[in-house]
Amino acid sequence: MPAHANNAPEIVVTAVESNTPVGLTMEQSAAAIRAGIAGFREWTGYMPIAREFDVGDEPIKVASHGLVTSLDWDRLFDLVFDPLTKLVEDSGLGRKELASGGLYFALPANDKVIAKCNLRRHFLDQVNERLALPKTKEFLGVQTGSTGVYVLIERAMEKMRAGEMDFCLIAAVDSYLLEGRLPIYDEQWRLKTDRNPAGYIPGEAGVVLLLETEVFARQRNAPVLLRIDGVGSGKEPNPVTGAKTSTGHGLSQAITSLAEITGYDQPWQWVMSDLNGERYKAYEWGVALPRLNALIHDKHEFSYIAECIGDTGAAVAAIQVGCASEAFKRGYAPAEVALLFAGNDAGNRCALSVSRK
Repeated sequence: MPAHANNAPEIVVTAVESNTPVGLTMEQSAAAIRAGIAGFREWTGYMPIAREFDVGDEPIKVASHGLVTSLDWDRLFDLVFDPLTKLVEDSGLGRKELASGGLYFALPANDKVIAKCNLRRHFLDQVNERLALPKTKEFLGVQTGSTGVYVLIERAMEKMRAGEMDFCLIAAVDSYLLEGRLPIYDEQWRLKTDRNPAGYIPGEAGVVLLLETEVFARQRNAPVLLRIDGVGSGKEPNPVTGAKTSTGHGLSQAITSLAEITGYDQPWQWVMSDLNGERYKAYEWGVALPRLNALIHDKHEFSYIAECIGDTGAAVAAIQVGCASEAFKRGYAPAEVALLFAGNDAGNRCALSVSRK
């Protein structure tokens, strides 16, 4: 098992709730993903760019359950509101306890649409107004896309190990279906369409994690789903928005640094990725894997959730954690420790190790 230096308090996940294209709870979502059930549907709100000389009358496929109808940034709040309120209600945390923790949000990375609406300020204002939760010790949001949850987990671990808080709620939400976002990524040849079969299916999701020190969780008899071992990071010099293919350096750096941080001395046998159908990500993993040598088991189990729920942006890492927690809880995890990783469009790469308690 991964080691923890200096007797640092162990950080555990005690609850996960979600709203994904294949389920309205984490239990439903993980079961559907395990069964290979895809939540894809035609989206008539946008007609993708056609191949040359084609009429282009085929609607784009998206990953969505279709229950959320708003198309402005309010859609994000609708996606994450139910998971967040349910988790808070079911957690057993009272208002006094809630005031002693943190509340973090991983939000969509800026693009032309997101940047115009000053999302972080408006979204966090709405959280305060609609949820009426007590003021927490730290309340913040980040917009680093698919690496946001990893960044927030690392920050929460630092705060909890320093004794500044006992727990942290980390909510992640994203949707490519906000009005005006699909054309941006279609024009960049990112989406899976007739003219670009090696793209990703745009998705959406809202997910909430509850992280606690193990001592605090045990004191209040909270169920421990898994342990957070550590977070590693790296920087890819050739991001997906550039003209060159990935070097694999950033991903290799993230996983190598994770191994050093956790002291894990066995090759990971279970890997959960953010691969989404794009050649760029597949190539990156292909060039990074040989460099990792003894860190990845030759016969490792490789999972990618996008085959069922598309690319969920800022929510992907939280879904990974949720799927791992369900696998550990229900006994079908292929290993006692899982390696999760993701990379954003700006070239940031993060890796996370989680283990069964």
